[in-house]
Amino acid sequence: MLSGIAHQLGRSKVFGQEGPLRFAALDGHEVFSKSVPVLSASSERKIKIHGEEVIEYYYRGVVCHLVGFEIAVPLDVELIRPGEGEITAAKRLSERVLRRYGRFIDEVIGDALYFEAPFFNFCIDHGKHVIAVIKGDQRALLQDAQGLFGQMKPALWDEPRRLTQFWDVEGFRSAEGIKVPLRVLHAYETITKRGRIGKEWIETVEDHHWWWATTFPLSQLSSYQLWKVSHRRWDVENDLFDTLSTHWALDHCFNHDPIAIVNFILTLFIAFVLLQSFYLRNLKPQRRIHLTLIGMSEELYLTSGGSPAPWLDKGG
Repeated sequence: MLSGIAHQLGRSKVFGQEGPLRFAALDGHEVFSKSVPVLSASSERKIKIHGEEVIEYYYRGVVCHLVGFEIAVPLDVELIRPGEGEITAAKRLSERVLRRYGRFIDEVIGDALYFEAPFFNFCIDHGKHVIAVIKGDQRALLQDAQGLFGQMKPALWDEPRRLTQFWDVEGFRSAEGIKVPLRVLHAYETITKRGRIGKEWIETVEDHHWWWATTFPLSQLSSYQLWKVSHRRWDVENDLFDTLSTHWALDHCFNHDPIAIVNFILTLFIAFVLLQSFYLRNLKPQRRIHLTLIGMSEELYLTSGGSPAPWLDKGG
């Protein structure tokens, strides 16, 4: 059902406004944790409470989510089994997503955890490009890129309150085991922020260094597009996990059975996508000025008994 909704949104040109390419982010999320034993399918860890070491039981899952669009569209979820890592579950999820969505997705995005040869080769074998964050663990590639970029003059993007110097080069072969040469983008961002402290407005300057590796050639994805979509990876945290955890009980355990947990998450995803679609595609802008998405969901919940919603007029 979730796949059918996503494809219908695609046919309705919801995803055509940001360009021809579609990017899906993979990220892990802890569903819930308990200090009492639950089903054997959950994982466990030792924590300290008031100085005493206790066992905590928890479930984690990996979610595949489209990024860069007005409507937040999660595509699927896979629970992480006891004793396995996030990447193992992500591959299982990706097999299902790529089989179900086919050419719907052009590239997969992940954090530094996903920068490994088996995952990159898995995506390459399935005809998909990859973007992943580079950190200190990928020392050979990072050192090669740093040495080369140190001899190059950076290009610039000058935007309001943000100055970005960037280096973007293809053809790196330092990542052992990956089948194809990689492209590395390094962005050095200087961001000016303005905030009120007491009765005064204070400006602060922040510096950020970002490193990404991708299989996407420069001829198909410009430096600016790569930089922009790499930052949009945070959509899965900001638009999905945070929103659903805060307002729609994503982290609440209604049942300890793993199948029930997955079914609840998928049902929640369906409701969330349909709600956004109605709010952004059906309500007129004049309505949305005085009614947020969360406010509308609360009104729908309060009027689920059959009474008309108070934000509709008498002729509604």
